[in-house]
Amino acid sequence: MTSERWRRAKDGLVDCGWDGLLATPGVNFTHLTGVSLLRTERLTCLGVPCDGEPWIVCPAFEVDHLASQIEGVTVIGWEETESPFAVAAARIETVRDGTWAIEPSTAYHDAERLAAATSARFVDGASLFGRLRRSKDTEEVALLEHAIKVAWSVFGEVTATLEPGLTERIMAERFVAAFRQHHADGWALVQYGPGSSVPHGEPSERALAPGQPVLIDWGGWLDGFTADLTRSFWWDDGIVPIADAPAEYRAVHSLVRRAQAAGLEALGPGAITGEVDEAARSLIHQAGHGEHFTHRLGHGLGREIHEPPYLVAESETIAAPGDVVTVEPGVYIPGRFGVRWEDDVLVTKSGIDVLSFQGECYVGVELEDASAI
Repeated sequence: MTSERWRRAKDGLVDCGWDGLLATPGVNFTHLTGVSLLRTERLTCLGVPCDGEPWIVCPAFEVDHLASQIEGVTVIGWEETESPFAVAAARIETVRDGTWAIEPSTAYHDAERLAAATSARFVDGASLFGRLRRSKDTEEVALLEHAIKVAWSVFGEVTATLEPGLTERIMAERFVAAFRQHHADGWALVQYGPGSSVPHGEPSERALAPGQPVLIDWGGWLDGFTADLTRSFWWDDGIVPIADAPAEYRAVHSLVRRAQAAGLEALGPGAITGEVDEAARSLIHQAGHGEHFTHRLGHGLGREIHEPPYLVAESETIAAPGDVVTVEPGVYIPGRFGVRWEDDVLVTKSGIDVLSFQGECYVGVELEDASAI
């Protein structure tokens, strides 16, 4: 798969009219090599020239390790008494007067020193790397599906322990611990009662009591990918079926579910992402809650929890097969409660695949009157 990603990178360079790309350790380096490295003060730099074989410049004591981990790449070591930027520049200069794209998370001082060591022209490679990582291949989709499966297992395990007096902070810690049991690096935003009216509120010492709304946004990193899910429910000594929740909460919950269904219906190959946002947002606006939907509809999901494409108002980005995005409308009534419902969705050649589907109804959700809330 690494060779295929290098081929796509070279094709992208040709499309941009650039001669090569440079990536230091981070998500883009991992995407291209399959190896995750910690970025340190010692320069490690991947170079992928448009013509020629990829190379890596790294500390000499790392050469054997990287050479054994990555096929089809030349690994050049630099000694502690050498300038790593001069060693990298020598490789860059093999393309005379070339233009090289630098991946966007590269430290400024690294980019500056590379630029000073070579006559090459450097450009911001954010758009190129965004395109390379945006379309998920079959291996990446499988890793996302596994992360989502683990996230659902954790959700069931931890929500079964909800009890009066349990604080948001302790509940969030239980999510992290449960993910650890599944060999994942987990996280959770747990919000009870009026705390749920803050879209991304941090877990606090607020304690759970019967007759409260609960909002949980959670996921866990596994093999470089994470799920990103949110569920909202009414708790009264147990998770209450939505039909039995108080009328005002039930109405907003139903509105959010219907808005998500509208967004999912609008999403697919060729859809304009701004119009997908509008499909969900307009329904919430018509119900009188436009001011209570305070964030975009969704974002890309992959090696980073927020990455292109974004389902946001006025975006003209066109959804394409291989995109994985969240669809997460929310309504937040200040000081009272909030409802968000978030799923992870793959755009396919023929439509969409809700990767986090758990048997819930997504189309035809009954919409109660939420305008009086």
